[in-house]
Amino acid sequence: MKNKQVRLATLLPILGIVLAACSAAATPAPINTSAPSNTLAPTNTVAPAETSAPDNASSNSLVGKWEGTDAELGAVTIEFKSDGVYEITASSGTFPATYEMVDDDTFILIDPSGLSEPSTVDFVRSGDTLTMTMTMDGSTLELQKMP
Repeated sequence: MKNKQVRLATLLPILGIVLAACSAAATPAPINTSAPSNTLAPTNTVAPAETSAPDNASSNSLVGKWEGTDAELGAVTIEFKSDGVYEITASSGTFPATYEMVDDDTFILIDPSGLSEPSTVDFVRSGDTLTMTMTMDGSTLELQKMP
């Protein structure tokens, strides 16, 4: 039972980090508003920086419910939410955590209880299959997207 709780505490922080980073709004680039150093009127002006829509859940390939089998926990369901929260459900219960995206294929899981250190997870999504690799020990978990 203790091993299952440690495994859950390890998986939870990793998944939580991914969602938080994906749901954070992008900061627009600053626009140069300083006055010209000459006294002539400018002949051309700098266009404002192109703005784009902030990152949102539609661009996060993790958002949704996933199911699979963990070697220690058995059947698991993991839900990545667009607000940076993930929940992992196993036979021992449901545990919430947070995740933060590092880049397009890496996230950090954060255990809100503080019982475990944040964990880095590399992932690959291929269609409806998500393969996560825990960088601390190299273990992998393959999940299938739930309808």
